[in-house]
Amino acid sequence: MTKKLLLNEWEELGGENAAKGTLKKLADKYGVPGGTVRRWKSEYLKKNKANVHSKKRTNAERSSKRDIQIKKDILNDVPREEVMAKNGISERTYSRKEKSIRQLRLEKTEKQLDEIIEKVYADMSDMLKNIEISKRNLVIRMAKEISKDDSLDVKRLQVIDKAYIAIKKMGNDLMRTGKMLTAYEVLEIDKQLAEEALQKEKLEIEKAKIKKDDDKDSEKEKEVIQLLRNITKKVENNE
Repeated sequence: MTKKLLLNEWEELGGENAAKGTLKKLADKYGVPGGTVRRWKSEYLKKNKANVHSKKRTNAERSSKRDIQIKKDILNDVPREEVMAKNGISERTYSRKEKSIRQLRLEKTEKQLDEIIEKVYADMSDMLKNIEISKRNLVIRMAKEISKDDSLDVKRLQVIDKAYIAIKKMGNDLMRTGKMLTAYEVLEIDKQLAEEALQKEKLEIEKAKIKKDDDKDSEKEKEVIQLLRNITKKVENNE
């Protein structure tokens, strides 16, 4: 009983933040040796810290289980309103969880696809090289057909053209599978970057012009102020 009263009073006086000498005063008040009071304090603090740690761990476990349940419900296509009501969450929280799931699924899918591509298309660079060689050969064949002196074989030209289009499409598909940009896409990006650089340059020029005009206005303003001062001084001298 004495131990409980003493420790309660120590807590009321500030506990670990209590004034220096508080424990000694309490030991004298309750007639308990100083060493015993210090041991009580040590045991009390140790027990409290263990309880706090246990409580934090329990709360974290509970929160983790709840989070897992919410994600399971979303994956199982449980209606939004039902998930929100069941778990006591807001629409904003629901949307955040849903977005998190989509991101995880996307990352998992991309990882699996990357592994498949790495195994199936280990020789992708060689395949793309062969496709480019085939395109080159078709262009040469087309040019030879057109350059013939006799009448053009239209059907043959159409066959070559179709073959070129087909193999070009295969190459583009293969590049997209390997998450690469096609030649056309590279040109488009270069064009966009050039336009952005040009716009930035124009903006910098415009800023420089505005600054120059501001500097001129400031200089004129100083000249006017100085002129007014001179006039004022002359008037004062005449008086």
